[in-house]
Amino acid sequence: MSKKQKAISAVSWILVAVCMSVIFALSHQPSTESAELSMAVMGFVAKLFNEFVEFIGHDVFRSIAHGLEYCGLGLLLFNAIYQTTKQPKMLLPFIISVFYSLTDEIHQIFIEGRAFQFIDLAVDALGSAVGVAAGYAIYKIICHFRGKKLEEKR
Repeated sequence: MSKKQKAISAVSWILVAVCMSVIFALSHQPSTESAELSMAVMGFVAKLFNEFVEFIGHDVFRSIAHGLEYCGLGLLLFNAIYQTTKQPKMLLPFIISVFYSLTDEIHQIFIEGRAFQFIDLAVDALGSAVGVAAGYAIYKIICHFRGKKLEEKR
């Protein structure tokens, strides 16, 4: 592996670690702080999409946020594993992401006002699957266009 490839791989794993750290920090908040943060974010989003946020409600908004954070983690894991192995693996990033979600839900048992939520685990798994699938789709698109460029050079 070249120095450039090693650097790209290292940065990819650093981004995974940052994403996991943000998820951990958000999960470590007591329920009152978590509710305040989600209400503040919801207020910001409401300014942008007022009717939509009012229509879906706080619980659905929080579930969407869960799904999005794990979608990002699934995408970052797909990329980091690809950058390390140079093989597009889908199952491994999904398993790692879901396992991290499981540990996150267990972690919340020990936080004041928080609890293990099976629905959050399911939403996280769905978000992760979407993120991994998006990573694979991006990989295939890049391969397609790289192949076309190689054909054009001939």
